[in-house]
Amino acid sequence: MQPSWKAVMEVTKTAMAQNDFPLVWGTDLVTCIHKHGIGLPSVELSSVLVHCLVTNASYASSTATIWTYIQHAMSCQMVSVLHMLALLTSRILPSRHQQPENYRMYLELTSTFVFSLSSTKLMLCRDRVVKAVDEALQLSNSPDTPITEVGIVIVHFLFALMARLAESVYEDWKSNEGSIHGRTMESGTAGHEEKHEMGLEQLKKTNSLAAVHLMAKIIQNKRTADLLRIARRNLQDQWTLFVQRLQLLESLTNDPSSKAPKEAMDALGQLANAIQQGLHQEWRSSQMPVIHALLPSSCRSSSFGNAGGLGYSSPWLPFDIYMEAAMEGRRLSQRSNAEILADVMKAMQSVHAANWVDLFLGLWTAGLRLVKRDRESMEGPNTHVESRLCMLLSILPLAAGIVIEEEERGQPHPENISGDDKDRKIPGGRRAALETCLQVLGQFESLLVPPTAAVTAANQVAAKVAAFVSTGGQKMNVEISNSVGTMRHLIVDSCVSRGLLDNSAYFWLVTGGQLANIPSSPSQPSPWSVFMDGAPFSGSLRVALMSCPAGSVAELEKVYKTAIVGPEEERAAAASILCGASLIRSWNVQEYAVHFAVQLLSPPVAENWGGNSNPLIGHAPMLYAALQGMNTADAMNVLSLFGMFPELAASLLPICEVFGSLSNSKPVATVAGEDVTAHMLFSVAFLQLVKLWKFHRPPLEHCLLGSGASLGADLSLEYLLQLRNMQLASPSDRFGKQRMQVLGSTYTPSSGSVVSLDSFPRLQIWYMQHQACISATVSGLLRNNPMHQVGDRLLAMMFKKVNKSSPGPTPGISGSPSEDVSGRPILCAWDIIAAVPNVLEYSLTACAHGSLSPRDLTTGLRELVDYLPGAIATIVSYCSAETTRGLWKYASMNGQDWPSPAANLLTIQGEVKDILAAVGVHIPNPTGSGGGNAPVSLPLPLAALIGLTITFKLDRAGDTLLSVAGPGLESCSGAGPWFSMQVVAALWAQKVRRWHDYIVFISSCSVFKHNKPAMLQLLKSCFAVTLSSSPSLGSKLQMNGGVGALLGSWSAYGPEPVAPGIVYLRSYVFFHDIMFLSDEILILVAEAARELGTQGDFNKESLVGLGSRLRCVQASLPNSMARAVQASSLGASLLYVSGGAILVAKLFTDSIPTWFLSGKGSKGIHSTGGLILEGYAIAHFVLLSGALAWGVSGSSAVHLQAENTGIPSQIQRHYVLGAHMDFLASGLGGEIFISCEQTLWRSYVVGFLALMVTCTPMWILELKLDTLQKLATGLRFWHEHDLAVALLERGGPSAMGAAAELILC
Repeated sequence: MQPSWKAVMEVTKTAMAQNDFPLVWGTDLVTCIHKHGIGLPSVELSSVLVHCLVTNASYASSTATIWTYIQHAMSCQMVSVLHMLALLTSRILPSRHQQPENYRMYLELTSTFVFSLSSTKLMLCRDRVVKAVDEALQLSNSPDTPITEVGIVIVHFLFALMARLAESVYEDWKSNEGSIHGRTMESGTAGHEEKHEMGLEQLKKTNSLAAVHLMAKIIQNKRTADLLRIARRNLQDQWTLFVQRLQLLESLTNDPSSKAPKEAMDALGQLANAIQQGLHQEWRSSQMPVIHALLPSSCRSSSFGNAGGLGYSSPWLPFDIYMEAAMEGRRLSQRSNAEILADVMKAMQSVHAANWVDLFLGLWTAGLRLVKRDRESMEGPNTHVESRLCMLLSILPLAAGIVIEEEERGQPHPENISGDDKDRKIPGGRRAALETCLQVLGQFESLLVPPTAAVTAANQVAAKVAAFVSTGGQKMNVEISNSVGTMRHLIVDSCVSRGLLDNSAYFWLVTGGQLANIPSSPSQPSPWSVFMDGAPFSGSLRVALMSCPAGSVAELEKVYKTAIVGPEEERAAAASILCGASLIRSWNVQEYAVHFAVQLLSPPVAENWGGNSNPLIGHAPMLYAALQGMNTADAMNVLSLFGMFPELAASLLPICEVFGSLSNSKPVATVAGEDVTAHMLFSVAFLQLVKLWKFHRPPLEHCLLGSGASLGADLSLEYLLQLRNMQLASPSDRFGKQRMQVLGSTYTPSSGSVVSLDSFPRLQIWYMQHQACISATVSGLLRNNPMHQVGDRLLAMMFKKVNKSSPGPTPGISGSPSEDVSGRPILCAWDIIAAVPNVLEYSLTACAHGSLSPRDLTTGLRELVDYLPGAIATIVSYCSAETTRGLWKYASMNGQDWPSPAANLLTIQGEVKDILAAVGVHIPNPTGSGGGNAPVSLPLPLAALIGLTITFKLDRAGDTLLSVAGPGLESCSGAGPWFSMQVVAALWAQKVRRWHDYIVFISSCSVFKHNKPAMLQLLKSCFAVTLSSSPSLGSKLQMNGGVGALLGSWSAYGPEPVAPGIVYLRSYVFFHDIMFLSDEILILVAEAARELGTQGDFNKESLVGLGSRLRCVQASLPNSMARAVQASSLGASLLYVSGGAILVAKLFTDSIPTWFLSGKGSKGIHSTGGLILEGYAIAHFVLLSGALAWGVSGSSAVHLQAENTGIPSQIQRHYVLGAHMDFLASGLGGEIFISCEQTLWRSYVVGFLALMVTCTPMWILELKLDTLQKLATGLRFWHEHDLAVALLERGGPSAMGAAAELILC
């Protein structure tokens, strides 16, 4: 010990010996300290006083004196209260049994000074105090990571104090051994020693009760309770042990062998009440009624008042919009829609603070409305009701299963991260909510009527349910016929088959009256049961199996094995069966069906393969049958819904490579009596491949996206393969290998390997040529190279009739010995594909110069497509690129050289105007539009493509070609004059009259491609009809607003006008640059909220309550806020489906800052209520947009994908959110000038931060500490102290110190 502190020790001992008053001791001590140049408060003085206390513990008089000196030193701040209490805690608690008097004094002293810990912040020696407290209580997890912040050490100390007090009380009450009550004493003979011991025993009991009361007192204090809440959030393991100790204390009160005093139960009751009132009184949205109104419980109760989703109160609009957008198939799904919808469900649950019953009910009613909006009334080459039934009966149950599985595996949902045990969901909660929801779903009778395609399946399920119930839950081999089922039968059966519900659900599906009228005659056995019994593939059985979907994994597995290793004559039929009805309608096991179907395209190498040829050639019949089965609009959409496009692309690459390298000299397979050549098999696979990545989109869309270039990432084959490789490396695949191991399946999918284009040289050469073709013109016809020679042979074949009558346009050779019996050259597909651009360049040049007639050009192109159907892909990409470049002459569509649309062009244009007018879009006709008898002119490549496509027949082969040429023709028309698509529509309507409605609708949507004002009008219409703010826009149905007005009721293409939401979801993909949408949707959300706020009967005074916190007590607030939430939900949904994370990132980093910095949000605004409601509505819109795009969990999907797929960091959640928070912090700190009204700025900032604290607390963990501190400082300046504390509380361990210091301010 240093001499100076020896002197201090002597002063203290002398004072103790003389029993000096604390004031006298203090005066002498200060004199001594100043004499030796020591500053106060002092860390060493605390150690000296505790040392004197411990060494004189056996002397009662000296002990009492030193306690008074300690109290005086703490009162006069001669020592740090924090350090002194830490030293006393470490010394007194272990010796409480031997020195109960000291323990009593310690409890009283702690009860007095524990609420004065904040004084340590201002001490010059605070760093030494922090270190000393850490050493005294050993708070650090390891010596290498000491605690260095005052706030953190205070939090740790308080929690350590509570934990040690609880531990000491538990030890005191735990055992009765050694108790004075355990001794036998004669009555009335207890001597002085025994009385002393009894007094000590009583003091020990009193001390234990005092310790419990001290714990309650600490928790009852707001500041210390807030500090302990920080510990609960960030020291979860230690907090769990503390709670367990308290539970053990409670159990001891009922144990007769314990030493717990009789008052223990009351003391623990007071402690429990203190915990309930203290630790749970954190900041909540209810403290801000405006924020609380953004989480509208009152709106949820009325959100299901009608089956059609009418009215502005429904909060589940994102479900309807997302599902409808998925039916369009215009964006590549990176994951299964079940996984995406599960994330959307969690986001909606968090943002709307919904219970799971309401959320599941919103999900299922949205799915039922999706089926009701079926487009069967508008015939065309589009998806049908099967895709919608897949969404309802397969995707939605799988999405529900994901969220249920997460809960039952113990994964916390973000709303439970608060550490509040009473808010945590117990296992089975979501499962029970699902069952309750499906029971309530029976009330929506109008939604439950099955469409024609599902009537048979619904009746079969109803029969199965009736049989199950009639036998008391025993399984029956026969089903009762003549039962009438509804969509709820199918939904419940799908959930039961996936283990989400047990069989008891069948009992509440059937009422007693229904059972009484069911006849007992058994139905005919299913063809699948006949197949499973071992029957061979006869003609009738094969037809029945192709039209009847499989009902179990075992059935799918057997037919899959038959296709892979079965008899040669049955393999193709098995593939057709698996890729037929079982692929698109096996709703109970559809996730398995899609995997089996895609796996067919990667068959294993046969055991008897000799190695002389590629093993895929031996599987040619099966591959062709499988590809033909998948080549329908609904089959492709089903595969897309399950996120199978990346895996499908990887499976198609080797097929294209192998069969594209074979010539057409002889058939490679025979399927159903039809010879299949390598060209046919290649074409089906190749066209399937190019459809996956939207190859037909023009090159302009690759370069107009600016910082959001990855929005066009799905325009490349590499992106598909990167997604597939990323999924392959993913540690968890909900629909991959693990799924195939349940329900008794013995199938194990191949593990696969990383796939790249480098492994397929011929395909890579074509892909590079394709990119070069759309980037620049064909370089010219070079002589004496293999590609030109192939081109000569193709030209000779295409224009054979022309060559017979004239020299023709074809130079060089006019024939070749390498020809088949029909006179066509024997070439491999890749050689043909490589030569097609030059062939097209030569043919169009000849036509442009008059040496080749348009009719002969069309005939030649058709001959080329008949020769190699896969060539249509190159034709489409070439014509689209050339039309975009605008270098070709125009062709007059006069009915002589080229087909004329004059017969019905005016009619088409009138109908297009009617559709646009119905959705509130009014655009004048530009000059030179043509129509009637006046011929119109189109660019020559576009005219050639139109002339070619209208020659296709509407059979299976024609459907395959149209599935590629149709979207390509839409895209190519967009590159020509504005009326090009209407000309296409007129010509196709002449060819296929039954497609008239569909063609006109598509033509209407194409108007928006080059017309930004029209797109803005459409967006405004979407908001107007949803909020029911524009009665002139539509029918009586739209007067009600809501989902029904936005997307249409039952059939959007029936007698009612086409709904604006349907038109938007079909049109936004045509727009080259959609980045402007974030700005425009923000404006529409703000204007809608501003108008509602202006109309509302509240003002600034009614919005200001305690302090200056924004509040509202007017009755009009819930109604206005509900409509504002509807507007923000609509905006967030449209933004999300239009551009995903790209547009959301632009909203956060560009649109919102520009909005506030430029003052756009306050122009012409005089209503304070309008400004306030506008700010909160924008906050809700921005947060919901982020939640939909990034999720609300601790890991952002975009963030995880960015490292593996090349998605730029600019759209990752942590980057975008961090940039936005930096902007808010800069505005709060005055570093940047906010031009808008301060009321608007404040309501947005407070609203967004409050919603983030309430709904997305996991986002806060990704923010920088410096940013959080700046935000908290700004909130304090606005007197939002509680919100500032709540923000820092959720900032993780790194923000503990800042949160604690803010609490102690």
